[in-house]
Amino acid sequence: MKFIDDDDTSVIQLQIIPMVDVVFTLLAFLVMGTQIRALERDFAMGYREAGLARGALAQDFPTAVLVELRQTPEGVGIRIGQARLPTDQFDAICAKLTEINMPGLDVVISADPALTVDQVARAMDAALASPMKKVSVSRLAAESPKPAAGPGPAVSGRKT
Repeated sequence: MKFIDDDDTSVIQLQIIPMVDVVFTLLAFLVMGTQIRALERDFAMGYREAGLARGALAQDFPTAVLVELRQTPEGVGIRIGQARLPTDQFDAICAKLTEINMPGLDVVISADPALTVDQVARAMDAALASPMKKVSVSRLAAESPKPAAGPGPAVSGRKT
């Protein structure tokens, strides 16, 4: 009984195309099955965080930096804290936040509802380009009308 044919001149060949198909199919399942759980902003950026200055306490600083965006006839009025920035100069937001340079503070962009999404997004991009790490957006509260100055009706505590 002879199982191996000595006359067989056929050459065994490796079929590369089906193997590539199988590898790409496995790669596709691997990519689709992977879940990325970490946020991009959580990765180490390679810079050292500055501590508080000598003698400064954490209670000495506000909990957040407020950036106000208001619609004006000239364009978008920008105010950070008490500082007024040039109208429509969104790069000034990045410059001012870089000057503040306290990554531990939150930045809250309070936007006028009359502004467009593009204008608010430009302010958000400018804030994210600064060293500040946490940036959020809120709706600017409408200003309530101030009462007129002058004598009002006299109110007495007596019963009449």
